[in-house]
Amino acid sequence: MAAQDKAAILASLPVRPDEDPFSVTIGGFYRRWFNLVDDLQALIDTVATIKSTEDEDWVPAWSTVAERYETQANAALARGDKANARKNFLEAKTFYSLARFPAPYHSGSAICPPDMSPIKARSYQRYLDCFHKATALRDEPQIELRVKRDGKEAVGYLRLPKGASAKNRVPAVLVMCGADMLKEDREKYADGATKEGMAALVVDAPGTGQTSFAHAPESIVAWQAALDALQSRPEIDGNRLGAFGVSRGGLWVMRLGAQDKRIKGLISCAPGGVGYWGTDEERAVIRNAAFERYKTNWFGPRGTKPEPQEMTEEEQRKEFLRWSLKDNRLLDNLTMPMFLVNGKVDHLTPIGNLYMALESGPPAGRVARVYPDDGHIAARNEREWGPAAWKWLRGVLTEGMKPAAPAKAANAAKKRAPRKAASNARSAAKKIVKKKAAAKKMVKAAKKK
Repeated sequence: MAAQDKAAILASLPVRPDEDPFSVTIGGFYRRWFNLVDDLQALIDTVATIKSTEDEDWVPAWSTVAERYETQANAALARGDKANARKNFLEAKTFYSLARFPAPYHSGSAICPPDMSPIKARSYQRYLDCFHKATALRDEPQIELRVKRDGKEAVGYLRLPKGASAKNRVPAVLVMCGADMLKEDREKYADGATKEGMAALVVDAPGTGQTSFAHAPESIVAWQAALDALQSRPEIDGNRLGAFGVSRGGLWVMRLGAQDKRIKGLISCAPGGVGYWGTDEERAVIRNAAFERYKTNWFGPRGTKPEPQEMTEEEQRKEFLRWSLKDNRLLDNLTMPMFLVNGKVDHLTPIGNLYMALESGPPAGRVARVYPDDGHIAARNEREWGPAAWKWLRGVLTEGMKPAAPAKAANAAKKRAPRKAASNARSAAKKIVKKKAAAKKMVKAAKKK
């Protein structure tokens, strides 16, 4: 599919922010794959055939499409056409991504079981296989890193831009995954970094993929261990590190930036948990949307769906306080330059979170873009904000824009300012008095003469 055809299809889709897997809309369920799949029409056609999200219906529907591209990839490889082989392996990987969704998820989910069924496990393995086959056909190498801390481990992929070496050290970006998209789905984000001359380390988020870290605020140590891994590489300038994240990854990058000063600049798309509690209506909409999703979307074997439980406002508040940057006194620590972006019609992370981030911190260094015609993660407009964000981050990391002073220091400076001004005024007054006295003496001396 030509790029302009894909753009035309995206432009024609209605905006309907929800998690309905039986409809392709802007801001909806399939936003996760818009930037990954080239053949968007194949995705739309497959959605029209899906009977349910249960493994017996869901996995074969998407695996059939993936197998078609995998066959084309193997045929291209056999005739020596590496470019087309790589392209088709990536397309196959993306459709296997749909088949394995949202597994593996280890930290408890209302829409999937903790363990994959055999057919879903096979789709996940083929997802990994196609990704690694595509990776082997890339010009620049990919390095697998094991990120370890406190007896836990996560797998990450490091990409280096051309020319990076111990003699030519480059800045690096930690690319964070969200709730249900894995590191193999984030290759295009790593592409964005390497095209701008930055290294990129993509790691599975806590609770997902190939990691034993749980989805919990304290798993920030997983990301800090990833920064340690970046700083240990001879090709990377450990003093020029940035971070990028989308959705839950957008919150992780902000939490990391607030707790680790090694982050000199960050890109956060659709961050939730900044600290915007919202109106009664907004909170009710989020609770109701979650309940409806749990009722209709079960990505597990047929007949195993648990009885859906509606979240109370008290439970919602408890989870909110667990993650809120503002309520955990982390928001004022975000003094590094930030690029913030989202669609205005967001049903998962209210746009108030982004505005709250803009209303705090230093008066300079923050860039934001809100798209009124887009939903969660602004997927329709990523072709615009993506390149702009990577170019901005390169400038921050290479030109050395320094973080502003922390809020406490700034407030202390404000408090000292009146005292200092008063002291300066007294000194100036004394000097004037002395000058006047000296002038009088000179006049008297002149009269005597």
